[in-house]
Amino acid sequence: MPPQKAPRTLSSLFGIGKRETNDELVPVPSHVQPPVLKLEADKKVYRPGDPVTITIEIRNPPGECSLLLDRLSFEATGIEKLDTQWFNTHKPLPDSNHKRRGEYVFMDSSVPSLVSNQVLSSGTTRTYILRMNLPTVIPPSYKGSTVRYLYHVKSVLSGKYMNMDDGHPRGGSTLLSDTEARLPLQIWVTEKTNGLSNEETGINGIVPATPIVLDVYWKDMDAESEWARANETYDGVEEDYESQRDDVSSVSSYNPARGSLQKEFGSSLSLQSSAARSSKDVPYNDQKSTISSYMALPRVSAAEVLYGYSEDNLPSAPPLSADDDLRASTAPRKVEPVASEGFIRGRSYNIRLDDQVLLRFSPTKPESTYYFGDTIGGTLTFFHEEGSRRCLELSVTLELSETISRRSAHPSRRQSPTITKIQSDHHEVVADLVQTSFLFSVPMDGPMSFSTRHVSVQWVLRFEFFTTPKNVDWNRYEHPLLIEGRDKLEPKSRLL
Repeated sequence: MPPQKAPRTLSSLFGIGKRETNDELVPVPSHVQPPVLKLEADKKVYRPGDPVTITIEIRNPPGECSLLLDRLSFEATGIEKLDTQWFNTHKPLPDSNHKRRGEYVFMDSSVPSLVSNQVLSSGTTRTYILRMNLPTVIPPSYKGSTVRYLYHVKSVLSGKYMNMDDGHPRGGSTLLSDTEARLPLQIWVTEKTNGLSNEETGINGIVPATPIVLDVYWKDMDAESEWARANETYDGVEEDYESQRDDVSSVSSYNPARGSLQKEFGSSLSLQSSAARSSKDVPYNDQKSTISSYMALPRVSAAEVLYGYSEDNLPSAPPLSADDDLRASTAPRKVEPVASEGFIRGRSYNIRLDDQVLLRFSPTKPESTYYFGDTIGGTLTFFHEEGSRRCLELSVTLELSETISRRSAHPSRRQSPTITKIQSDHHEVVADLVQTSFLFSVPMDGPMSFSTRHVSVQWVLRFEFFTTPKNVDWNRYEHPLLIEGRDKLEPKSRLL
């Protein structure tokens, strides 16, 4: 039997006092509470070009074990996801930025190891702060039927639990599974960066043609440290420390109170126009009869694009004639403004059918830009006695249209590349009304109006009217009646 090992003694620096230590291993419990990894952003909504500050918090729950942080990674990603049933997509190449079919990573910033070999005692918390600047031209956050634009930041923690004694391992260790935390980022674009006018964005639109790599700076909140670059640049150019501090100071000097979200963000609502030819001129399949069985009422749809023009540079448009109605049903047209009648564009609009002003639309808001939570409404004034037609029924809908570019659309979807969702609707019988009104509300969760090289998202206020044919004499109106004879039956009685 081997002799028993004597305990080892440690002498102090001056030889005064001794400490005995045992080599007995203290096992780590197999069932321990995992560490808590939390991500927090400084704002709920960001705009293109804004600085983003992310706080990473690591908390080791109270217990007997210390947490050895092997690796803490971080990444910020912007991704475009196309539905392969609606878009003509290609199989991704091995070295491309398309992770899956129909997916494209246009913004990426990866930090494989932010910190490593850090020890967190039981019940302690460690906090790190990261900063980065968003690109100036990127699409907004959007979850549609055929396309999605998503932004998120993610951090992964790898480590193990150990028993420590004066900073030295005292026993075994328990390897932990990776702990992941993900935080979505909400991006709103402005009217100048929504891609609806492709003058500045070019043919690629507001989605970057090549992936943009963001520079990430970080610091430890629990230590007196300076800002440092977390990821390396890929252009081979090393910047000196002073230039890095200048970049960081410019980021930290951003004051979110300088701008108002309500003044900068918004989704432009447009009125897209179409009018159908009356059933007297061409056959119409979707005819509707409400008063007379002899006359089929034509379905008329008309509207007006509100934004993009001012009163000084308005293009003059001729009134819709009977020959133009069918052509107007397939292409938006400008309705003639009523400036000659003393009305200001953006406040009142005349909606014409043939050479007659059918009604006048007066929006409650003179501007054409609306924001989340705003109310959309207006007053409709009818001119029943001034023309040869009378408006019988009215339908107003607030719609969200998602139109796929024909160059990107799947061959089976090119004939119908638009998906329409009705947000609110209003229907009313107006045959005997001189004036009526409606009121809608823009949803708080959006989305915004924007356009990319693959899809265009627009808010539309659509009007539909059911009118009478031309030249109906309302004073000599006859309604046909069908009268049939009744069979006479002689009653029979039976005595019991």
